[in-house]
Amino acid sequence: MKLFTIRRGLLLLSTALSPAAYAQEVSPVPAESEEEIVVTGARLQAVREIEAKRAISVISDSISSDEIGTLPDFGLGEALTRVPGVSTIQNNARGEAQFLSIRGLNADYNLVQIDGVTLPANEIGRRNVSMDVIPSSLASRVEVYKSVTAAMNGNAIGGTANLRTRSAFDGKGRSFLGGRFDIGEWDFKRTRGNRGPSGQAELIASTTFGPDRKFGVVVSGSYFRRDSASLNSATDNYLYFDPTTGVRLTSPANDVSNALVAPDRRRWLHYDNVRERYGVFGKLEFDDHRMFKAALTLADFRHTNDEERQSNLVTANTGVTTATNRYTNFTNVTAGGGNVGNAAAQVDLAEYDQTRRMRYADFHGELAPTDRIRADFGVNYAIATYRQDATFATYRITNTPNLAYRYEITPGKFTYFDFANPAIVSGAANYKQFEYGTNSDDNRENALTARANIGVNMGSDDRGFGLAAGAYGRFLDRRYDFAVDNFRNTAASTLLLTPALASESYAPYNGRGYRMLFVDPDAARQAFDANRGSFAANPANAGGNLQEDYRLTEDIAAAYLMARYATDTVRLTAGLRYEGTRLTTTSNSLRAGVYTPSQQGQSYRDWLPSAQADWDVSDRLRLRAAFSRTLGRPNYDDLAAREVVNVNSSTGAVSVTSGNPSLNPRRSDNYDISIEYYVNNDVLFSAAAFAKRIDDEIVTVRNQATELFDGQQQLVTRIQPVNAGRATVKGVELNAVVARMRFLPGPLDGFGFSANLTLLDPTPPEVTLADNVTRRRLSGLFESANTVANVKLFYNTGPLMVQGAWNRLSPILYSVSTTDPLQDRRYATSDLFDAQIRLKLDRHWTIVAQGRNLTNFRPQRMFGPGFGLLREEIDNGRAFYIGALVRY
Repeated sequence: MKLFTIRRGLLLLSTALSPAAYAQEVSPVPAESEEEIVVTGARLQAVREIEAKRAISVISDSISSDEIGTLPDFGLGEALTRVPGVSTIQNNARGEAQFLSIRGLNADYNLVQIDGVTLPANEIGRRNVSMDVIPSSLASRVEVYKSVTAAMNGNAIGGTANLRTRSAFDGKGRSFLGGRFDIGEWDFKRTRGNRGPSGQAELIASTTFGPDRKFGVVVSGSYFRRDSASLNSATDNYLYFDPTTGVRLTSPANDVSNALVAPDRRRWLHYDNVRERYGVFGKLEFDDHRMFKAALTLADFRHTNDEERQSNLVTANTGVTTATNRYTNFTNVTAGGGNVGNAAAQVDLAEYDQTRRMRYADFHGELAPTDRIRADFGVNYAIATYRQDATFATYRITNTPNLAYRYEITPGKFTYFDFANPAIVSGAANYKQFEYGTNSDDNRENALTARANIGVNMGSDDRGFGLAAGAYGRFLDRRYDFAVDNFRNTAASTLLLTPALASESYAPYNGRGYRMLFVDPDAARQAFDANRGSFAANPANAGGNLQEDYRLTEDIAAAYLMARYATDTVRLTAGLRYEGTRLTTTSNSLRAGVYTPSQQGQSYRDWLPSAQADWDVSDRLRLRAAFSRTLGRPNYDDLAAREVVNVNSSTGAVSVTSGNPSLNPRRSDNYDISIEYYVNNDVLFSAAAFAKRIDDEIVTVRNQATELFDGQQQLVTRIQPVNAGRATVKGVELNAVVARMRFLPGPLDGFGFSANLTLLDPTPPEVTLADNVTRRRLSGLFESANTVANVKLFYNTGPLMVQGAWNRLSPILYSVSTTDPLQDRRYATSDLFDAQIRLKLDRHWTIVAQGRNLTNFRPQRMFGPGFGLLREEIDNGRAFYIGALVRY
């Protein structure tokens, strides 16, 4: 929990109660004199980050605002990727940082807080706060805690990122007005609709007032818009052939490591997106400058996504000739290609109107009746919502020899299809309408949080013994409702794609001149309205409107006791935290053909010890060591006792996703040690080693089997989260920050850099296969990278600042199969490079130009033998912006 400020406008409470508060005892680097800004931009950030690391009581790293009071990156998520050991998971790999990963561990291990309070999740299913909803202008600093004290929330196996908002009493309470605005565009522009510019505007103002300036106010507003397109090139599945006989091979029944492979589907997904974010924030503060202070904060953040998704798909007829065990329609299969004599095609439209919103009110007060007694209390009420309305239209060509094609394959790359009769696949009149429908997701989560703490002789300057205690309660209510209204065309229907065909089309970069067919949403809607007699309601609608719905309540009560002993050079802290969790879930279960509500629940209690030592070997050298026990509670969707049936309109594939209300939370013992060497105020070198032993790791597994479904034998994929046993993680973290290379002759002394490397050596958990007997160890930790590397190089000379930032992640496992290890899926290695140029015009105005993804990196999802087959490749393009920073 966050304990807020006391002196110089930077909140200071006990080191033991809050590592963030300890960081705040250090005065910020003077950003300006009466005449000019002395330290600015990336250099100022680097100096502030060195100071914060030295001051915070636990093992940590941070990212700080610049002299304008903003993070000089595209957003909060992008800025956090510069923090040692921190990476982000992008929104469907389409270019916006959404979830936070600390030390390579997946987002479910980590906690995101604002001013020490855990806010509710504004995403379906997960506990995580979506970073793309939070404006970067909100952050004065984001501190990432990698070790834990008893005063901190226990639900943080990987670590905690705490966003500290600005105080009116920062900078000695002087009035402040600052912000940024820019305009730009993505080189992959929307294909349809009225294209507009991308850009953002952020403004933050603060002042103090009243008698002795005891009152303060901070207000902030932000707007962000991204107008762009993305392309997903997919080869959804591959078939395997014996290289000698050409007969069919199947995994895992056969060894396919040396088999010939052939794609059975080629798909392009084209996304036109307009994403917008709105944010308002206000804080009213009181500080009597003696013993009491308080603050009331109100905030409202909203992120909208207007997406038009167009899909073109070709699927081979994969029928098998039983007598020969060969694929009937595949011939002349070689390592580089083959022929398919019969196939089907499909054109899809999906429109999504999505809004994610977070609102909260927070009140906290602090009391320091003496220099050695400090107490704080607070209450927070927050509402997070997610709403998505979707419309679908599907058009098909059934299996026909008229779609015969020759394919060309290079393992690891996208496959090409050359049709014997191209006019068939590109002719709108050949596609018959299959379905039209709508659905909606409606999710709401309310959370009430209360906290109170008291510390005696626990301040950073106190010596001798000290004690601290506190209590915490969080009461959460989450409701999810899904509605579907799907219509299938009748057998007599003659509706075609032709009247709904859009005038625009698109030629993919890897399409060899092929142009995608697009569906006009308005025309498709009009055709449906005018021909209702050609459609019949899908009988699965009734179940679809009930099977996904659930309600979940989770009550958490916690308390802790902590002791500290400090000398001038050594600080020892130990504590014990208790967390009790009570959970209930209500969902609809199918019994005898009828959906009826059923309720399940569980409760568990945890004692979470922690201890840490902090030793100043010298003025420059510091050693730290820490132990803690932490939790990782399951995601909300994983806990709901429900079965969600999905029949893919593109492929006919059936999948059943179910929850698991008996899931145990992860529990982890964590060991940390670090060494930090502060050469001076401008230079830091640090190294850390850590180990985690995680019991009851949670993974989502896929199990494929042929079963009776909807009256016929079908291949069904069942997806369910399970506890997969123990995982262990060992790792090292290396970090260097050089704010200025003073040892170089001018003008080279204007160079500076920050670089960090995190290396994991995990022992992934085992999962039980579909036979309920065999176990296999996963190829990696779920949604975790074994290598995270960041390098930022910058140069300041006079009014000019130039910086470039490179981020690298090793492959990340994101989907696991319990029937076939070759169906495990992972992201390939990613490399991103961004750059920025600043030109300071005067003490108030700075021009900024920046580029994003300058190497035009395309995320790839891989599977198959050795993860050597490309499943999907996403093209987002580059982005270029120009704007200004302003401060008064």
